[in-house]
Amino acid sequence: MIDAFRVAVKTFKDIWGEMFTLVLMNVFTLLCLIVILPGPPAMMALYAVCNRIANDYAVTWEHYFAAFREHFRKAWLYALVAFVVTALLIFNFWWYGAMFDRAVWAQWVQGAWLAAMFFWVAINFYIGAFYVEQQDRRWRVALRNSALVAGASPLFTLTLLAIAGACMAVSLAMTPLFVLLGLSTWAMLGSEAVVDRVNRYRRRMEMQASVGAETQVHKHEA
Repeated sequence: MIDAFRVAVKTFKDIWGEMFTLVLMNVFTLLCLIVILPGPPAMMALYAVCNRIANDYAVTWEHYFAAFREHFRKAWLYALVAFVVTALLIFNFWWYGAMFDRAVWAQWVQGAWLAAMFFWVAINFYIGAFYVEQQDRRWRVALRNSALVAGASPLFTLTLLAIAGACMAVSLAMTPLFVLLGLSTWAMLGSEAVVDRVNRYRRRMEMQASVGAETQVHKHEA
């Protein structure tokens, strides 16, 4: 939980540091989503910019539009898959409740579908950020990594989702705030979380490699 709050604090600091750029990009991305066709690639471009910010790099509109062009086709591919999966989850949850509303077993099945929906939200909190962070730009890899992080760090994920949900609720209640920073806040939280988990994993691998090297040296000395 402490790691999650640390990530949240860094997120808000980074948003403050790049406030002007993120506000403009948030408004532009929101307009693209309203138009629909440029929506998914615009969201991926926003994730690409947020990833640079999370890694402490400078950002410009050049980075935004380069990512927009690069990820146009794949962004739409995932958007369609995500829409179908989301629709199926919602339909199954509704169908079991509507058709077997008095059956106890149906309530348990509905609970399972509700859990699946929540896990799907957790995956989508990470997946865009993972896609732009990883070198292997495949959605299958990003999906696997997102599921692993969500499953391996449930408290970390739940805390950040609660913070992200609270931010979205406040911004939606205050519409101008959502127009100015809603999407950027969501993407920044996911990006900061992914960068934090990736860096944590790299440090652990480096420590294990260092311990392994020391062990080999001691064996040779013996």
